[in-house]
Amino acid sequence: MQKYLIIGLLFWNTGLCAQKTNQETLDWLMTRNRYYEVLKYIDSLYRAGEKFSDILLYEGKANEGVLRYKEAYRCYSDWVAKDSTNRDACLALARVSALSGRILKAIGIYEKFSREDTLDFFVNYQLARLYQQNGKLISALQIYQRLHRADTVNPALLKRIGDCYNQMGWNANAASYYEEAFHLDPEDGKVVVKAANIMLTYPALFLDYIHEGMALVDSALVYSPQLNSLQQLRGMFLYLQKRYPECETVFSNLLAQGDSARVNLRYLGLSLFHMKRYKEAMTPLTNADSLFRNSAGDRTDFDLSMRYGEDLGYCKETQKALTVFREIEQQIMPDTQTLYQLAYLSGTAWLQVNDRRQAVQNYWKAYLLNPKSKNIIYSLLNLHYDLWTKEGERKNVSEKRIQQALFFHVLFWQKYTKRRPEDEDSYCYSSRAILQNELDELFFKNENKMIVLDPDGKKYSYSTDEIRELIKPKTL
Repeated sequence: MQKYLIIGLLFWNTGLCAQKTNQETLDWLMTRNRYYEVLKYIDSLYRAGEKFSDILLYEGKANEGVLRYKEAYRCYSDWVAKDSTNRDACLALARVSALSGRILKAIGIYEKFSREDTLDFFVNYQLARLYQQNGKLISALQIYQRLHRADTVNPALLKRIGDCYNQMGWNANAASYYEEAFHLDPEDGKVVVKAANIMLTYPALFLDYIHEGMALVDSALVYSPQLNSLQQLRGMFLYLQKRYPECETVFSNLLAQGDSARVNLRYLGLSLFHMKRYKEAMTPLTNADSLFRNSAGDRTDFDLSMRYGEDLGYCKETQKALTVFREIEQQIMPDTQTLYQLAYLSGTAWLQVNDRRQAVQNYWKAYLLNPKSKNIIYSLLNLHYDLWTKEGERKNVSEKRIQQALFFHVLFWQKYTKRRPEDEDSYCYSSRAILQNELDELFFKNENKMIVLDPDGKKYSYSTDEIRELIKPKTL
């Protein structure tokens, strides 16, 4: 009897400790990142009908650990459904929602917690990051800046602010924040790469982008000397300073290290070319020219290709040089002059079939390509003379056409007339009469503004006094 009592007590104690033992086992496996074993163990618990309050937490974390985000999402969703006030569960659900592509779900959860505490760094940072990822840059920027005001020495926030400004096209602002982030964390050479690339791409935004960029890159190289992108940028700034021997050294070293990026080949070849070491320049220029191509095989770096052609010539590879120049010429054709001629001829062709609208559009295109050509403005004036020469034509057309015709007359006086009286031609006399007639019409209507319309639909307004001054005959 005593024997059976002892056995019963043992089984009773084992049952009492089972829950604790299961959690301890799972904790032991989790701390060692043995996620598949965790999932197998949990599966055995489910099959045995055993459950405990945090089993979904362990299952979710294990699935997350093996990148099964959809399964983790299911676990955390069930966890939140049972206890929607559990902050850890909600944040876990937000995290895997983002990882599984349910961005709006994640944003919704983070927004809820953000409203409760606008300075909760983790929540607000994650929300801003998702806003940024989802294209809501202004919203992201506002949160990053709010967090930055509370933590002014956090380089991660400065970088994120810089990224937002960069994506928005506020490049000078972006570079400024990248520089500030670097000063707080000098070992982060990659943020200098971002700032320096902005300086090279948008030089007009900086007082002295070459020396500013060089100084910044040199500072970063003290802490990150092995970062190839920094070495590459240093070489580019050296090239812009025409320090070709130093530039050659930088890019030769990069190539010797196995970094055969096309940019390295480009600047090595160009630096050798400018030092008149034409035979040495041939190989890197040839390779670089073959790499700077688009998907159709066309060249994308004409400065490089021109120097490559020149180098071929200096090396007495005349036919190859001529071939390169011919290919460049063909690729950049038609040039502006050719396009102007095509537009002008197209306008004339449309006029032959009495399509005034198409004629105006093509003549206008020709004018924009070559504003110095008087032939274009004369042709545009001729298209509208019938408004004032044909009886009754003026009152039977739309106001839009009248305004467009007047636009060309005003343009004629603004840009194409000489200021000496002896230089006035028949177009001057006719146009002055037409504009004077319009001024008289405005006077009788008690109006003091002339509205004109260009072919692109943009309206301009001139006072009657401005028009009178414009067409006033000059005296000797």
